[in-house]
Amino acid sequence: MRDKPFELNLFDNYKEVSVFAFLMVLVFSFNLYQKYTLFKEVTASKFYTTDAKILKQYKKVSKKTGRSYFVLKVKSVDGYSFFTTNYEDLRDINAREISIGIITEKIDFKSFLSGFYAPSYGIKLHEKEIKFKDKISSYIANQHEDAKMKELFLALFLADPISKDLREDVSFLGISHLIAISGFHLGVLFTILYFLFKNVYIFFQNRYFPYRNIKFDLTILILALLFAYLSLLGYVPSVVRSFVMMAVGFFLYHRSFKIVSFEVLFVTILLILALIPEFLFSIGFWFSVSGVFYIYLFLIHFSHLKNWQIFLLLNFWVYITMIPVVNYIFPIFTFHQLYSTFLTMLFSIFYPLEMFLHIVGFGDLLDGVLLWLFSREGEIFMFKTPFWFLTLYLVFSFFAIFYKRFIFFLLGLNLVFFFLV
Repeated sequence: MRDKPFELNLFDNYKEVSVFAFLMVLVFSFNLYQKYTLFKEVTASKFYTTDAKILKQYKKVSKKTGRSYFVLKVKSVDGYSFFTTNYEDLRDINAREISIGIITEKIDFKSFLSGFYAPSYGIKLHEKEIKFKDKISSYIANQHEDAKMKELFLALFLADPISKDLREDVSFLGISHLIAISGFHLGVLFTILYFLFKNVYIFFQNRYFPYRNIKFDLTILILALLFAYLSLLGYVPSVVRSFVMMAVGFFLYHRSFKIVSFEVLFVTILLILALIPEFLFSIGFWFSVSGVFYIYLFLIHFSHLKNWQIFLLLNFWVYITMIPVVNYIFPIFTFHQLYSTFLTMLFSIFYPLEMFLHIVGFGDLLDGVLLWLFSREGEIFMFKTPFWFLTLYLVFSFFAIFYKRFIFFLLGLNLVFFFLV
């Protein structure tokens, strides 16, 4: 007997889907035109000067000449990002605001959206202005003696870029998804804020507005605070996806729609891409979407399980199903990644605990344990998922939305993947 297909419950018919998609295409086209107008302005002449911020600075050595140079990731005040190189002996200018000239003759529109490379000249530092985020960064960093721990927690709480060394460490352990702020992190923040505000709200509700709905009011308040946090981080793709999905989910839940559904994911993707077209080329955004896709795939087909069973199995499921996708972009595999699932489950305790420790000024309490974990060594296998395999895997993933039997086909493909490695 054929498995029961997935039932639509957000849209009544395909006409509604088409109308919504058409509206999103219109919004996407308008915003894309705005980006194109900016692109034409930037590339109107060979030389262009802009105010910007240094997002990342790291040193590399040329394989041809042996000469060292700096790679800079820069974000313009107009919103576009680019890479450039500098052969001067630069001091640390991470997070500094600058004016910079770029040579624009080889920039095309696609690279303008996705992040281009341009030779640069005339870097001038602006006078350093201490902002609210800088104060938080200093408060977090000053609690750690080790540079790697400073990096880790600035990335974990403020989405700061990480160095190549730390990136290799987290990739080695298979925990890159824990460092990048996403839906889990926002979920923890939401829960903490809800319980902090709950008793205060009840106190005033009993006296002044007993007719109000506590869940509705507190959710609106917390979403506003999370949006402020999103602005503080600088609209990181994975966080934007998480926030928009949370907001859309709240809107639909309040109207009695089922929120754990692929329609919600579909609406979220179209809405984000319509508003921010450059996310179409963001690996972080699509990784975030893929993670949610496989979470929903599990929850929809195995919702009959008990909560503790879902908690245990879901972590293993997401790790296993994401491996072929991740390895297509990041072709690194180690046996230490096999226990990343257990680290992910421990992270549910670790993240709020570290948040509390940093608030009270004892953020370095577990630094020794973390440094020991990052010092693990082992054999590294370089293996990239073949394109034909990834294509087949994604096709099976799509059919698994409608037919449960394709879940087992996916697991079979994962076994094949491990044999290929």
